[in-house]
Amino acid sequence: MTAPPVPEDPDRIGRYRVLRRLGEGGMGRVYLGASPAGRAVAVKVVRPELAGDPGFRARFRAEVAAAQRVSGAFTSPVVEADPDGAVPWLATAYVNGLSLKETVERYGPMPEPLLRTLGAGLGEALIAIHAAGLLHRDLKPANILLAKDGPRVIDFGISKAADHDASRGPTRALTSEGQIIGSPGYMSPEQIRGGTLTASADVFAFGAVLAFAATGRPPFGRDALAAIIHRSLHEAPDLNGVPASLERLVAACLSRDPGERPPTELLPSLLAAEPVAPGWLPGPLGEELRQREDTLLLDIRELAKSRTRRRLLLGGAAAAGLAVIGGGTAAALAAANGGAGRRPAPPKPLWRTTIGDLSDRRFAVEVLSRTVVPHDEGPVYRWHSLDTGRQLWSSRFSVAVTGPNMIYGVPDEEDRLIAMDESHRVRWSSDVAAGDDYPELVGPDDGKLVITGRDQTVFGVDAATGSRLWAYEWPSETSLCFLYGITNHTLVAIGTPRGADSLLVGLDTATGALRWADPEGGLTFVPEGGGNLIFRNPSGVRLEALAADTGRSLWAVELPKAAAKPHDEAQLSQDFTVAGGTVYTGSPTLYALDASTGQERWTYTPASPGGQERSLLVSGKYAYILDNPRLIAFDARTGRRVWSVNTPATRTARLVAAGGMICTGVAGATGAGLYGWDAETGELVWNHPVSTSSPTRQWALATRDRTLVAAQDKTLLAFRLP
Repeated sequence: MTAPPVPEDPDRIGRYRVLRRLGEGGMGRVYLGASPAGRAVAVKVVRPELAGDPGFRARFRAEVAAAQRVSGAFTSPVVEADPDGAVPWLATAYVNGLSLKETVERYGPMPEPLLRTLGAGLGEALIAIHAAGLLHRDLKPANILLAKDGPRVIDFGISKAADHDASRGPTRALTSEGQIIGSPGYMSPEQIRGGTLTASADVFAFGAVLAFAATGRPPFGRDALAAIIHRSLHEAPDLNGVPASLERLVAACLSRDPGERPPTELLPSLLAAEPVAPGWLPGPLGEELRQREDTLLLDIRELAKSRTRRRLLLGGAAAAGLAVIGGGTAAALAAANGGAGRRPAPPKPLWRTTIGDLSDRRFAVEVLSRTVVPHDEGPVYRWHSLDTGRQLWSSRFSVAVTGPNMIYGVPDEEDRLIAMDESHRVRWSSDVAAGDDYPELVGPDDGKLVITGRDQTVFGVDAATGSRLWAYEWPSETSLCFLYGITNHTLVAIGTPRGADSLLVGLDTATGALRWADPEGGLTFVPEGGGNLIFRNPSGVRLEALAADTGRSLWAVELPKAAAKPHDEAQLSQDFTVAGGTVYTGSPTLYALDASTGQERWTYTPASPGGQERSLLVSGKYAYILDNPRLIAFDARTGRRVWSVNTPATRTARLVAAGGMICTGVAGATGAGLYGWDAETGELVWNHPVSTSSPTRQWALATRDRTLVAAQDKTLLAFRLP
């Protein structure tokens, strides 16, 4: 898991430009950096309080000197170090992969062929480490990365220089007497007891790592520290699930007697693995590594472009930021970006005002022709002047929908449907909602509204006049009715008769005629802009597409990587976007499917699938995904990555396309405000810092014509787009 740099992070470490933070531990922080030539490195920076300890500096200096002697195909070599600097640091070649720990936790235990390849690579790495006179002393799943060309052993943070060749004899630690360093469950008994160590201590950890990769659990359990240590010292490891052909080797490695463990140099041959080749990691894991590689290349490319931009800026202008670039410099920047075209101009502030308190529930803002209306799931709608931001009036509705210059709704504690214009004048009133305490309302669509009334009767209403166009009564007494939405002149609704199964229907919105009925219908999704497509998830990871006008099944597919909640009967995401002949759905993995056939066009798996939900926007030829903290642009048809940038976003926020930019709002203590990136290049064009009273609430954004409106908590802002 990575994070964007924060203000206290350095911009550079030595000659390496900091791209983002990789992690943090007791010794210090680790950053992803880039050399002037574009080489990616992992830079470990020692904590300042440790840097002032002469004893620690001596140990760190010895560790760096020893680690620089390690070379091998399955290790991460030291590139550069400054152990005597004001703050010591160590740079190693960056391994762009997943840790073995994260891989097994997310994708499950490894099959035997993969285990053998993993074990052979780890054996080669230990041979290289021991040949340099080192012991690793903390070999564990978190310190093993799976890269596209094989496993890598990393983090020699507690490896120590040996008194002589570690592969042949004992070593003594440079740590103070009695200090035990390592990870319980992977530490040998002699290491736990604080005794003299040999290379066989790393062989013990090697066996524990293989057991974890084969079974998905540590061989000495996950209990309290004391219990794990007791089992490591006195009980046999749990090898249930280790392939029979490997069980004897793993058991020998985990022998409590160091002399009974196999020598390091024999480990690769004992595994009898096939050579590591490109694509050695199968399926979704291999695809995720490919995506990580694409992202890293884009990061380095963006860094190179930023250096080009700084060289092009006129004297001292670099410090002023991207938003002040104009004229010939902007044209030069476009040329440096490969002729991408004119750079979008940032929006100009129109006004800022304070609004009434709104909840986080379905918080939204609507831009009408002359007014701005922020609202939430609650009953209060507030009208603000689009020209000045001044609040004009407010109204309370139990349910409401908006049109281009009108709001249609049922006023709170009333049973009539009204149409209210931007002058706060009621244009018409209808009694169709009478008798329904909790009416459903959808539309307007092609000049028509649909609402439920007494006894769950469904009514069609003319949006211009309020006249009732038709009424649909369910075949039997219905206790519950839900309107899923309107698409292709068809209302999709479901009713639950008393004592009977639910009935899913499609009604003609012009006449109310029953177009189709499905007595076995269930939860159905009617996406905005879906044309004639509606969707349902009948079970498991199966997605079915139906024709809205006939109810006929068009295609069905299995989406095995889109199971957001594996224990639910219906697992798939409820979010659908249909654009350009493509259906986008799924969480954690996003699927792009051919709208006509359901055939997979491409997929995207986020860096941390178990984390927060992503934001998706499809605009023109690109699909944009905010996968915190990355904003990534894809070719909408092929899934090819076009660009990728870091953002300050730490929580999911809506993306909107406005004025040639992709915009979002960032809430939180750091970087709060509004941002816009060039939709074509990913270049940051606009940042409008905003301090609000509630940094945890998310932004709502909307556009209309040349106006961008943003609302968060009690703040409402408007901007003029170029």
